[in-house]
Amino acid sequence: MKKTKKVNKKGFILVETLIVGVFIVGIFSLLYTNFFPLIGEYERYRNYDTVESIYVAHWARMIAIKGLPNSIYNTTKNSGYLDITDCSLYTESSGYLDCNSYKTINNISKIYLTTYSTSTFKEYVRKDDSPFSRSFKEYIAYLPTYSKNTSKTPTTGYYRVIVEYVSNDTYKYGTIEVYKG
Repeated sequence: MKKTKKVNKKGFILVETLIVGVFIVGIFSLLYTNFFPLIGEYERYRNYDTVESIYVAHWARMIAIKGLPNSIYNTTKNSGYLDITDCSLYTESSGYLDCNSYKTINNISKIYLTTYSTSTFKEYVRKDDSPFSRSFKEYIAYLPTYSKNTSKTPTTGYYRVIVEYVSNDTYKYGTIEVYKG
């Protein structure tokens, strides 16, 4: 009878375990480096363009369409933006009363009317001597410029409303398109 020699495979299992372990550690490190920045971005932007802020901006749009005279839109077209927080600007219809009640109910601190492309407003806000808070500057930096849509210009009647309000002791921001045709 012929004797067969057994092959020792204990070293192979050790190498295989090490390779799988390194592979698993690599996957977890990739997940860690890509997942935690996403959580940070979420934490940073959770006060921007939420359903609540879009709703608040929607009512600012409705009041702006109904209450602002055309001269305000022309001023915005020429300068690129205009602070429309002052309710005395709303001279059409019952705009003054609507503005005051809207600002009180929603705890509005600022309302801006800009051209549809916000690039001019972004340049103004980005300046070091601009009177805006750091959180507002971060929000404006977060917004796209909307400049690729060349059909939506002040000439065709498109503007944008940007609203800053306080909710739960936190400044929140929202923006929405305005069509003044």
